[in-house]
Amino acid sequence: MQEGWEQMDGVAKLVRYHRRLTGLSPLQKLYYIVNVLYGEIFRTRSIGPFGLRLVEISLTDRCQCRCVHCYAATRKPVAAQDELTTQEIFELLGQMAAMRISEVCFSGGEPLLRKDIVDLVKYARWKGVLPKINTNGILLTESLVLKLKEAGLAWCLVSIDSAQPSQHDALRKYIGCYSKAVEGLRRLVRYGIPASIVTYARKDSIYNGNLAEIVALGHELRVDTVRVLFPVPMGRFEDAYKEMLTLEEREEVRKLLKDPIVTMECPREITRCTAGVTKLNIMTNGDVTPCVFIPLPFGNVRQESLREIWEAMAEFACLGKPRGQCPMSAPAFRGRLLSQGIGMPTPINRGSFEKIDSRGGLR
Repeated sequence: MQEGWEQMDGVAKLVRYHRRLTGLSPLQKLYYIVNVLYGEIFRTRSIGPFGLRLVEISLTDRCQCRCVHCYAATRKPVAAQDELTTQEIFELLGQMAAMRISEVCFSGGEPLLRKDIVDLVKYARWKGVLPKINTNGILLTESLVLKLKEAGLAWCLVSIDSAQPSQHDALRKYIGCYSKAVEGLRRLVRYGIPASIVTYARKDSIYNGNLAEIVALGHELRVDTVRVLFPVPMGRFEDAYKEMLTLEEREEVRKLLKDPIVTMECPREITRCTAGVTKLNIMTNGDVTPCVFIPLPFGNVRQESLREIWEAMAEFACLGKPRGQCPMSAPAFRGRLLSQGIGMPTPINRGSFEKIDSRGGLR
């Protein structure tokens, strides 16, 4: 309980950025805020109205960028014709509404490459599920931003890896990515769509001022939040253990939390992971995993209902996961978990988990 109350400053930030709730009834707004508070304070798995809060759907593995840190490169890309169809995602959104899930985040790959993205946003909003998009920003043209606003987009997260255009483009291997992303953010702000910058803390960026420059850029663009992630050894970063942050480096990054627009997944070293606790991820082919960084399938929505898979994921939520960073960044935990079926083409054998000790985080 002490951990939860120590996180109240972070929760206050979440409540402060309430513009995403535009269009909801007073009762729906209250439910959303209480649900967020419950999840952020207690970070324990629950059933009923305070259970699963956020579902992230990877709409496609296609992307214009080839980011050096891309987590989506963990598995072989799914061909466009094998992606979840519009109708399948509509069905998922219906199931989410029935489960009273508050939010859906459309990601990828690059979700704006889906021709049906506006329809998906509109349908989610119609079903009462707040739609978010996590994008590289390249396709955020004025025309598309206006369509997304009309469809009811509640939040848009745009990746900025460096405040230096050339470095951002180099990290994403796409010339002009920075300028398009920044212009996209300007359009989101101009048309009143709540917007965030999402970045990650590279070792060099901690001390050379780059992270602080990204926060300053957030203020300049008048975004609602700047979300800072810690690097995770997955995808193209799978073998980049030297990029994982030590405790001292994580604490240095957390000093940025003094700025009111900065948020983090793990604001304290005692913060618990919420994968399989308040959120889950649906991959491009329909596999359901605890998180985008943990592609360990517990089922497939083409074969079972979302509720059934969520209930089966309870065993993962009970694992003694390391705190203060993504559990996949802790070598001992990661090694034990990977040995139990990660990357398998079919869902794991439920109930097969061994007890995994939470020790092994980087220090």
